[in-house]
Amino acid sequence: MKLIFGLSCDGPSFPDFPGPNEGVFNAAVVGPQGLIEMLEVQLGLTAPRVAHAVRVSSYAAKLRTALATAPDLFFGQSFILDPWATAASLLDWRDELIAGGWSGSPIGAARVDAFAVVEEAGPPLPPGIADRTRTLCDAVKARASLPLASIELVEPRDLLPPLWQRLIDTLEGSGVEISQAPACAISSNDLGHVQAFLAGGSPSTLTGDGSFVIVHADTALAAAEAAADWLAHCSEAELHGTVIVSADGDTALLDRALQARGLPALGLSASSPWRGALQVLPLAFAASWAPYNAKAMLDLLMLPRPPIARRAARKLAYALSREPGTGGPAWLAAWGNIESDLAERMSTEPQEKRDAKLAAWRQWTSGDLYPRHEGMPAEAAKSIASRVAQWALETNAGNADPLLLTLVGAAQALVQAIDVLNIEMLSPLLLGRMTDQVLADGAQNPNHIATSGGLRAVRHPGAIWGDVKNVLWWDFKGPGERMSSSPWSAAEVAGLKARGCEIETPAAASARIGWSNANSMHRAGERVILFSPALSAGEETTSHPLAHQLNPLTTPAKNMIQWPAEQLLHGPSHELAGHEIVREAITPNLLPAQRPRWSLPTSVIVKLKDRVESATSLEHLADCQMRWLLLDVLRLSGGRVAEIPGTSQLLGNLAHELANRVFPPGSVPDPEDVFSQSNDRFDELLSAIATPLQQPEYAGELASARIKVPAALAQLARLLQAMDVTVIGTEIERARTFVDGPDVKGRIDMLIEHPAHGAGVIDLKWSRSAKTRRNELAEGRSIQLATYGAIANSNSNTPAPGAFYMLNQRQLIGLSGSFLAEESVESDHSLPDTWSNLVSTWQVWRNLAREGIAVATGADEAEAHIPADLPIEPATEPCRYCELTALCRVGVEAN
Repeated sequence: MKLIFGLSCDGPSFPDFPGPNEGVFNAAVVGPQGLIEMLEVQLGLTAPRVAHAVRVSSYAAKLRTALATAPDLFFGQSFILDPWATAASLLDWRDELIAGGWSGSPIGAARVDAFAVVEEAGPPLPPGIADRTRTLCDAVKARASLPLASIELVEPRDLLPPLWQRLIDTLEGSGVEISQAPACAISSNDLGHVQAFLAGGSPSTLTGDGSFVIVHADTALAAAEAAADWLAHCSEAELHGTVIVSADGDTALLDRALQARGLPALGLSASSPWRGALQVLPLAFAASWAPYNAKAMLDLLMLPRPPIARRAARKLAYALSREPGTGGPAWLAAWGNIESDLAERMSTEPQEKRDAKLAAWRQWTSGDLYPRHEGMPAEAAKSIASRVAQWALETNAGNADPLLLTLVGAAQALVQAIDVLNIEMLSPLLLGRMTDQVLADGAQNPNHIATSGGLRAVRHPGAIWGDVKNVLWWDFKGPGERMSSSPWSAAEVAGLKARGCEIETPAAASARIGWSNANSMHRAGERVILFSPALSAGEETTSHPLAHQLNPLTTPAKNMIQWPAEQLLHGPSHELAGHEIVREAITPNLLPAQRPRWSLPTSVIVKLKDRVESATSLEHLADCQMRWLLLDVLRLSGGRVAEIPGTSQLLGNLAHELANRVFPPGSVPDPEDVFSQSNDRFDELLSAIATPLQQPEYAGELASARIKVPAALAQLARLLQAMDVTVIGTEIERARTFVDGPDVKGRIDMLIEHPAHGAGVIDLKWSRSAKTRRNELAEGRSIQLATYGAIANSNSNTPAPGAFYMLNQRQLIGLSGSFLAEESVESDHSLPDTWSNLVSTWQVWRNLAREGIAVATGADEAEAHIPADLPIEPATEPCRYCELTALCRVGVEAN
């Protein structure tokens, strides 16, 4: 067998195999991993491999054992604070020692000798790549021959790390022919001058002949357009001789530009631990800590593939977005709907099967919670990880889904790592570190695949080992490949070297990285184009180290070899790297312009019939007819995913539900009883409908609410007692049809009755300031109170009086003269006046809509289209809190 060996050839390389034919037998291109695996097969050294997380866990166990007998080892304090991160770092150091040839014995240096103590402590460490390579060296020496004829090296032999140099020397000693991949010829054009300079020559004058070009772009998008346009003007033969270097391993942006021009996609995708299915594992753990993390559960339910049926997940997500907790009415109602839906869908299945499915779903969403300060039992953590692995296997169902299979491997590795670690209780920090470790490699985008064609792409410039016509370095930006700093002191390196352990120097590693960068230049036969964006992924880029290296050549010839990508936007023809790029100007379609008056189609007008309004929809109507039509008549939604309410809304919901519990119908309860009951039920309701307030970041708000909410409800009881009223009910549903007015339905926070004044409405509000509510009352725009008052008593044509009870301020605010007003607000408009004006306003806007006319009251020149006889004029700033301004074109993002 003949091999091509390059340090960067474990991934995509070019060419795929040696020789000029369309295939090859008994030859391959391999990187370090490929070479080791091939030799292990030939030598019979194959064995089950463990994930890196299991090796870290095993090493953490060895460190713990070593510290038990020698607590003064240099890493002791770090291990106590963060055992996993300490073990991961020390394992990297240990593997570097093994790669250098360290025997595992003390050398007289304290830190290295500490590693020798760890080597002897605890069970053996699962082998890493360095251990396996050294084992191979020993095995090759013991063999008379190998079924391996030759190895051709991509990198110069003296630039290989010491570990690989020893393996190559050992193979050569066993009869394997070792050779160097031949260098390319240097031409006399600009590219040749660049190649000669990188080979150690002196700077030459570049003429701008198109063989070496640096394309500068303001953005990566402009760079992609330039690269795709150049490739689109290449012949089929040129495409087959072109290689794209994508150092960050992701060509998604470039592929979109290529496919728009009918060119093949390169299909490189960067691995990421943040892909949808992979998030099931960390979110499953995040949702298992106490206090209950409603945000984590919501994120879990809103994944593209949630761990329970999508229909059930959406119901629970909606419940959490209303009442974030697992014991409130919304949550219980959601489960009731889920059970009914499942019974209908599985009506022919046995009850036991339905019960089993429901039990599994409840385990995902309402399982045991573990206090963060105590940690999670190892068995519980293994159970969660195993549940994730089982779900991924069942969901995969033999379809070889790469994301799900990656998740299976990660979850199983976590179970194994927990077993090896052998700790009964896992802290949140430790478990988080372990979860991050098993997901560290991530997964590529399974939907981003290469398509058939002549173009090829590699992730590393060192992966080009044969001749190529054109090299296009996509996203040519810094910092480039980074060299890790050595943890060893000069004395330690010298001591190790004296005992046969050679640690690679930073200079040697830097030289190899520099060679790899220059390699892509040397392998090109006709031209090299570097695409350098100033902005990438929204961030400013830095120059690539190769760009700095080429400065003596490129700076004097700047105007001849640099090409701005944005000039493609101007003019029909451009010259780039030997190709004339022809572009045809198009006439852009203008977006709809802002206008105050819109015409309504018949389909919208039909929806006005038999409408039932609410206090909120009438507020929308009074502010802007367009908003009312879009939100309430057409029921358009911004399409936002479910989200946890903000702090103020959570506190308001909590106070409302407490009021519903402590103010039963009948006589107003004693304020002290209200205070006591509110305190007693506070934590119960907090866990049921407002669990986000239990998170540490809301500790201040929660501490304040524990005092303010019960005190506010007790103060309300005092005020109601002083008025001599009785409570008709809280959260009361009312509906009413008005002659020549709208049909209205709403829920009244609190309805009370006075012996002399009759019914009254109290609307509970939680806000930082009462100023807005005072202004509404003073200006006759208190639409909610007027609406609730109008529907409170179906036997009365006069709306009931009302007031706002500001929970945060403990103030009962009403109009002057109202029996409900503790704090009076002077106004020229009573609530009956406001309701009468609101009905008239509704009639005007409704009739205008029936005529097919809609008015965006926040648009410029809207005044000319607003009816003159409106009793309630639109708000001064109707668009300030409106989410629809992009539709009516009042607010448009800059292009």
